Amino acid sequence: MFNFSKKLAFGIDLSDASLKMVQLKNDTGKLSISNFVKIDVPEGLVEEGIIKKEDKLIPIFKEALNNSKRDSFKGKGVVCSLPEEKVFVRVIKIPKMKEEELSEAIKWEAEAHIPLSIDDVYFDWSVIKTKEDSNNFNILITAAPKDIVDKYVSFLKKINLIPIAFEPESFSVIRSLIKKDDLIPTIIIDLGATGTNFVIFSGSDIRFTSHISISGNLLNNKIAEKMKVSLKKANEFKIKYGLEDKENDLGVESIIDDLVNQIKDYIVFYNDQIIDANEQKKDISRIMLCGGDSYLLGLPENLSSKLNLPVELGNPLINIDDKGEKSLKKMIVYTTAIGLALREVI
Repeated sequence: MFNFSKKLAFGIDLSDASLKMVQLKNDTGKLSISNFVKIDVPEGLVEEGIIKKEDKLIPIFKEALNNSKRDSFKGKGVVCSLPEEKVFVRVIKIPKMKEEELSEAIKWEAEAHIPLSIDDVYFDWSVIKTKEDSNNFNILITAAPKDIVDKYVSFLKKINLIPIAFEPESFSVIRSLIKKDDLIPTIIIDLGATGTNFVIFSGSDIRFTSHISISGNLLNNKIAEKMKVSLKKANEFKIKYGLEDKENDLGVESIIDDLVNQIKDYIVFYNDQIIDANEQKKDISRIMLCGGDSYLLGLPENLSSKLNLPVELGNPLINIDDKGEKSLKKMIVYTTAIGLALREVI
């Protein structure tokens, strides 16, 4: 067990398109952000969250470590995200049994839900709280391929960093956006440059996660095709006009409709499959957006109208005491990195 100073909590969020780092400090119980940085990652260095070209990625990490928004990052201990599309997060049901029998039963049951041999993954689980009269345990299981995790460990050591923990992006997003006493059943949509992560949160636990291909880049491609402009110009149009300016129709409505249909399918799945028969049923009552493309002008209002549900931008600073002058718009891209850093201080 590593025992690094909690004043040096340090989160690393690496994706195909960018590297984001956040460091927190905890002064007498008051949390604040001491360092944060975002650097674009050239295409091909990371693919679907898997490191492909270590030699070209190392200089990017070194640049990030020495070019934060404040002082250089301090310490070596880090908490690193794992690509959601490569991690298996499932909720399974196990008949209630003695505690000493539970671990082995979960292992055997998990093998039926994970598309890899249990020997080829790093595996963890936790019990989801349900009503006391339930006949089953609801178990949240998480499994990550050993080859992917081992590659991350090897890479971090090459840049003189020591991993304290790895976790799926969904866990970090929840820690960043949801307060401890907030039990509202929520779908969180993390809309990024290369894909979108869905997380269903209910009763203080993650109940379901998924990754789909709808992305900021897909929006850019559609706009470039419709407006007959370069991808760079398309991104500028997306930022400037979004969904609000009807005189400059960007042609992305079909993609937004696909997103809406996916959300509806997940709500049906939640209602039909996730809630235990003995639990008090609570409907999804909120959609929360995060990720770099969640700031598409008019997106919350568009989704809310089509889903007949409140849709809001998530606040990754909600569990930070000292927010300083940091704006929500600037910091929402750091949602995962902030959640990773929070793992070591709350």
